[in-house]
Amino acid sequence: MRRRAAAAGAVLLAALSGCGIQRTDVVEAGGAATVIVQPVPEERMTLYFLGPDDRLMPMVRDLGRPEPTATRPAGGTVPYDGFGPGYEVSTGTLRREPVTVDKALAALLAGPGPEEAAAGATTALPRGGTRAPRVETERSGPSAPALRIRAPFPVGDLPETAVRQLVCTAAYAHHSTGRAEVTVAGPDGTLPATRCED
Repeated sequence: MRRRAAAAGAVLLAALSGCGIQRTDVVEAGGAATVIVQPVPEERMTLYFLGPDDRLMPMVRDLGRPEPTATRPAGGTVPYDGFGPGYEVSTGTLRREPVTVDKALAALLAGPGPEEAAAGATTALPRGGTRAPRVETERSGPSAPALRIRAPFPVGDLPETAVRQLVCTAAYAHHSTGRAEVTVAGPDGTLPATRCED
């Protein structure tokens, strides 16, 4: 019996020590995985503000749309300042319509909200107006959709960062890829067409 136990122990020891797995060094496998989360169009929108270093800073804004209440007139309109100045939405569609380019531009022109400002977001766009930029025309170009934005303020003297805020917000509001060609026009003229990634 003792011989069998010793033989079994020797076999076990040989199996554990000679299983063929050799020691290796640490192997680098690259950085951590990155996941891009696109906003749900009906509930969130991406606005491009400026960070503390004056570079574009995308901020996802949760709309937190209120439920229409019985005190609001059926089919009437209610101001919703989450979309910025001069923009009203129908009470019947407040929760059902996706964010349009017009809505995103109105919210952008309204400036950063308190939480966004606390995170360091600022804007180079003029504020205090009663009208927001609007998408005047929308067509399909040969390689990407083309948007034309009509701003209610002069655009010729806008800083490049302000123009990029408009272009990127409009492009990503139009489609989650952001690959739209955007032309910004104002009462003083039209800027050259550009894309967010330019």
